[in-house]
Amino acid sequence: MVKYLHDKGAREGIPVSGTFELTQRCNFSCEMCYVHDCKQNIAPLSAEDWLDLAQQAKDAGTVFLLLTGGEPLLRDDFEYIYRSLARMGFLVSINTNGSLLEKYTELFKELPPTRINVSLYGADNSTYSKICGNGAFDKVLNSVKKMKELGISVKFNTMFTPENISDYKKIADISKELLIPIKPTTYVYPPARLGKNNDNRFSPEEAAEYINLIDEYRFDKEFYAERLKRLLALPKGPEENKVRCRAGRASFWITADGIMRPCGMMPEPDAKPLVDGFDKAWNEIKTKTEQIRLPEECLTCKYAGVCSVCAAMCKAETGDFGKTPKYICRMTKRIFELAERSVRGIESK
Repeated sequence: MVKYLHDKGAREGIPVSGTFELTQRCNFSCEMCYVHDCKQNIAPLSAEDWLDLAQQAKDAGTVFLLLTGGEPLLRDDFEYIYRSLARMGFLVSINTNGSLLEKYTELFKELPPTRINVSLYGADNSTYSKICGNGAFDKVLNSVKKMKELGISVKFNTMFTPENISDYKKIADISKELLIPIKPTTYVYPPARLGKNNDNRFSPEEAAEYINLIDEYRFDKEFYAERLKRLLALPKGPEENKVRCRAGRASFWITADGIMRPCGMMPEPDAKPLVDGFDKAWNEIKTKTEQIRLPEECLTCKYAGVCSVCAAMCKAETGDFGKTPKYICRMTKRIFELAERSVRGIESK
């Protein structure tokens, strides 16, 4: 149903889903964050601003809302905003670092979110201190267990960097033990929105090798082998070099200072829903997104069918939607090579 609604939204230009970036403030200080910058002093929108935008979005067809930050649970008026959105009929999900979840136990027991996505940065307090500047692992894990006890759907998102990759087995084990799905990634976006680079990430080849290592560990052998074979089948790549994801076609993102963009990883295009109204801003974003063209060479690339390249990656890596992000090219090539090697090893046994 979710896919059906988004496909329909993309065909008809309906903003089926949206993200409200409630704040850029956070009680963690992760170097790889694409939003948080202690030097910034952006005045967040008021609760009434958010609720007014929400009503306009609902009238335009929005069904799904994701509340994110920064750390959205830091807002003193989070409960008021959340209750209001839930009562408006939205299916609300939350992105959080998990450290403040316990404060909202009774709220979520009464009005459960569709899902809580918890960023899991390590497997102990020491790694958390190193990555986040906050040794909150035990607190996060206990809060996650509480949410599970309430029957709330929880998912882990884990961004692996040189500082926490040594924890990958323990993190995968936590996911299995708690029966919580995990979305691991070894690709770290350059924080283009903050106007700076991120040197604290793997080389493209390392990123490929580590994600392969993580997947090999967390999947059973039969599933892992079939997964690799599907990858090597090389499905056909896109026929057009347009934006292919939901961003700016069926979904939108509104930043903490009220700027609408196709997605949170893109510094542009943008529109001003607080000034011009939601409908005009959404139509502007749709038009500008339709005009974006990705690199021509991506259409004929050998690995086009399996490459994860998107408009946000092109912009973040090169500063231009139409330039080829060589980091992604190298990472994808290595992923394919590793898959070939693994399948040969499996078949030879």
